Amino acid sequence: KIHSLEVTGYRCAESSTALILEEIIQETTNRMNRLQQQESENEIQLKQIRGDIEEEKARAELLQIQTDNSTARSKMEGLAEAERVKSFLVDLSNTFPDMDEAIKIGMWNTLRKEDALKAVSSGNAKLYFTPRDANLSIETHDHSSDSWEK
Repeated sequence: KIHSLEVTGYRCAESSTALILEEIIQETTNRMNRLQQQESENEIQLKQIRGDIEEEKARAELLQIQTDNSTARSKMEGLAEAERVKSFLVDLSNTFPDMDEAIKIGMWNTLRKEDALKAVSSGNAKLYFTPRDANLSIETHDHSSDSWEK
């Protein structure tokens, strides 16, 4: 009766069979190594893709937060501006009850232009006016050469 059997080696009866068997074993080993290497490369690439996805999600979240904050800031600025206009018009109405609404709005617009000019002039900005913007006209005078001789 045999309780245990251990194979410690083998040898082919023919050397040509041994060569073929060795080639098969070598090719199988090479194939398994290539598969394992490809799996590792795929895993690395998948982790990079997942990292890129997370990064883009974080960017999208940041953009959404910035957009929300910008919208809220703009609303607050708009409400503050509306309150200034309302206060200005109410004060004018109390001071000058007979003043036309168009004149009041014109005064407000003039004051806003003044504020804009102050803001522009406080920095390095350059402001260019056309003759029409500045309400200028250009006149040409004919100076003949004989008038210079006198």
